Amino acid sequence: MYLPTPNRRRIALAMGLMGGLVAAGAADAQAPRRNLNNGADVTLALTNPSSPGRPAPKGAAPPNPDMHDLQGHWWTSEFKPLLGPALGVPAKLKPKYMAILEARIRNKNKGIPEADASTQCWPHGTPRVMESPYPIEIVETPGMITILMETQHNVRRIYMNVPHTKGLGESFLGESVGHWEGDTLVVDAIGMNTRTFIDDEGTSHSNKQHVIERIRKIEGGAKLQIVNTIDDPETLDEPFSYSTTYHWRPDVRDQEYICEENNRNTVVDGITTAK
Repeated sequence: MYLPTPNRRRIALAMGLMGGLVAAGAADAQAPRRNLNNGADVTLALTNPSSPGRPAPKGAAPPNPDMHDLQGHWWTSEFKPLLGPALGVPAKLKPKYMAILEARIRNKNKGIPEADASTQCWPHGTPRVMESPYPIEIVETPGMITILMETQHNVRRIYMNVPHTKGLGESFLGESVGHWEGDTLVVDAIGMNTRTFIDDEGTSHSNKQHVIERIRKIEGGAKLQIVNTIDDPETLDEPFSYSTTYHWRPDVRDQEYICEENNRNTVVDGITTAK
């Protein structure tokens, strides 16, 4: 669960974790909060989505219409604390894991959120890292596409036109391999460990999680669309899909993000506390 460190220079985005409030603009903060499954149980109130990224300002460099050239800076248009098939609707989790999600949401709303990878300055995991409310930079080199995240300086390497590593071990971000299908970059990610959540609300995954991302430019290159499909035979009753859109932002330069310095997300006995 995100909370920027005090020395962060990017002050346009500020989020309060303990109250479950995301304040990336007054409209986001004041919007009525949804409950899990859009139900009536207020103890399952969800953190509101926010809109951290905006379109490039007037006078910025125009987008590159080349569908196979994804290079440059991009910024997600919406930060979704819960990832599921629809807004406010969770993935179809097996009963054990739905109970875990509900417990995490209730604890968050009590002001005692469970510690997770982000609060401990660890990599955020896949697919969650791609939902960060901070910008990313994509770099293409022969045989590889690299995604540099401002958030905690996470890095994803997508190895092109090769199979997954045999005997692959587990890691926070797993291993990503990719290939082009027409104008769409298809990324296949496996090998994620279980020390991360799928999203900020606390959806669980196992080490059998399999993520497929279909990435393509839309609107003449002004936006980047990612359609994600998550499968996990241990935690899910069925796979689910959702989409994320990024704005082309040639005016942005990544800021330094030192999570370990003055980290406000102190972990005490497995609970995220605020300094």
